[in-house]
Amino acid sequence: MTRFLVSLLAGVLVIAGAWVGWTRPGSVDELIARTADRAVEPSGAPIGMGHEPRGSRTARPGAPVTPPPAAGSPLRPARGAAIDPRGTDPGRSCSVPAPTDARGMDALFAQLDGEPRLQGGDHGGSVRLADGRTMFVFGDTIRDTDVVSPFMVRNSVLVANGGCLRAMRAGDDGAVIPDEGDTGYWPMSLRARAVPGGTRVEVITAAVRDLGGRDFETVGSGLATFDVPTNRMPKLVSHEPLTPTTADPTVPTWGAAMWESGSWTYVFGTASNADKTTDGWALHVARVPSSHLADPSRWQYWDGSGWVSGRPDDQPAQAGRLIGPDDGVSHVLGVVEDDGSWYAISKEGDFTGDSLTVWKSPTVTGPWTAHPVRDLESTSRTLRYTPLPHPDLRMGSGKLLVSWSESPTTSGPYHRDPSLYRPRFTEVDLP
Repeated sequence: MTRFLVSLLAGVLVIAGAWVGWTRPGSVDELIARTADRAVEPSGAPIGMGHEPRGSRTARPGAPVTPPPAAGSPLRPARGAAIDPRGTDPGRSCSVPAPTDARGMDALFAQLDGEPRLQGGDHGGSVRLADGRTMFVFGDTIRDTDVVSPFMVRNSVLVANGGCLRAMRAGDDGAVIPDEGDTGYWPMSLRARAVPGGTRVEVITAAVRDLGGRDFETVGSGLATFDVPTNRMPKLVSHEPLTPTTADPTVPTWGAAMWESGSWTYVFGTASNADKTTDGWALHVARVPSSHLADPSRWQYWDGSGWVSGRPDDQPAQAGRLIGPDDGVSHVLGVVEDDGSWYAISKEGDFTGDSLTVWKSPTVTGPWTAHPVRDLESTSRTLRYTPLPHPDLRMGSGKLLVSWSESPTTSGPYHRDPSLYRPRFTEVDLP
């Protein structure tokens, strides 16, 4: 099973023929822009970052389930110019409370039936915005071709305000991070910074080169920056290469996960062997001062005994492994720090595995111990892959919300029922 299995399956869905453009008027009224900071209707409990201990993970018997207070410290402020709301669409006001359990999250995502630009997608990583909303990023995304084309694009963005959703509109109604020639971009991990006027969101992307037919290869990482004005929709500000271009699978794909702790941002990478025959991916880690994520010259890499500096492609894949590739993690995963321990949430053995697993460690550099927490086996009809934690979305149970991606194994169901290609949610106790 290769890293590109999902795209190989999804590639058969792309509609041939000319591009059929369909857009709404793209301009934003100047008066609306001037009022961008006005509050929307209440949307339920604030959504936390999850950077501090999560507290009790079990509700009292018989007690009503209510949204817990926001977790963690407020979003870190970022230096730089204030956000300009011009060129952005208004956000969706909402009086519906945010979901407080996994079943409610599944029901929330059923609203994608009414989102022609995002009928279904995989990945679905999230981050809390400064105004209390949540931004989700998706990889391969299918759309309603009665309204917009093409059928599939490489990425999309969704914003949740309480119990309501709205998909981001790209200027050309394509991918929100545009393709460059034969290369598209899959979002992997993301972080948010509070800035005057809203939130600045940075997303590490995987560059995916089209080799023709249904073949692809991952060739490096990039950094996309979105500005999200208060109560408005995101806009892409920039997208720049973060690592050198390489198709060598033994070189980690940096940005498979990301977490902030103290003054450091920890960036995790995943790698395989030369012919990509492992049942999973090896996990590696780098760190960078939090204000210098975009500067690879400031990155330091764990080589198995200490932190070393250098170019990302100079780091030996073998020495710095936190978790080995045999029965290893998925290509993209989630890592969180909680109550003095580190947790990597993924599917052991990637596509060939059958369990959602939490690896636990006392430090970011290990040792990491695997703890299977629930079945997550694929079937002949459905692939289940890429579990991701959502510490920014607090559940009434106090447990950790985790999603995974689901995808039909054949092309027909995508067109008949886009809901088959959406994240599913569960709640887990950390070991």
